[in-house]
Amino acid sequence: MPKIFKSMNGMNIIGQGGKIMLSAFPFLIGAVAIHISAPQLASLPAALDFVKPVGYILMLPGTVLWLTAVVQLLTEFPKGNLITTGAYGVCRNPIYSSFILFILPGISILTFTWVYFAAAAFLFVAVLIFIGKEERQLESVFGEAYANYRSRVDRILPFVRPLM
Repeated sequence: MPKIFKSMNGMNIIGQGGKIMLSAFPFLIGAVAIHISAPQLASLPAALDFVKPVGYILMLPGTVLWLTAVVQLLTEFPKGNLITTGAYGVCRNPIYSSFILFILPGISILTFTWVYFAAAAFLFVAVLIFIGKEERQLESVFGEAYANYRSRVDRILPFVRPLM
């Protein structure tokens, strides 16, 4: 097994991602199926056509946030480091955040359908349901450093201080 997937401090690089993705994946598949098989049902009102350029605007920060987070995770997790800078200094779960707030809404706007907004909502709910276990593990391993980080950086919303 590659070192990147081995357990570090009782955690693996996937964290709660498997549960989150397994919970949200059926809704994403459903969104794609509705978009393809019933485009008239999935389409947004024609009067909103002027917002299409916003889709590109959302995709750019979403892609940058996601890519930065993935690179940081792949390089720092094997070292056993708590990542609190870069994408992880913007929000605690930048990989999920990039899809919930930017990529899926951007796709929805670019394809002019509502179904990917719904998939983003289901992903958000899955994150809320499962991420607590991962956060408890991180606090157990990193103690006060993680508690301080959690008090400064929001779980999902970039550049927002969490409400405690």
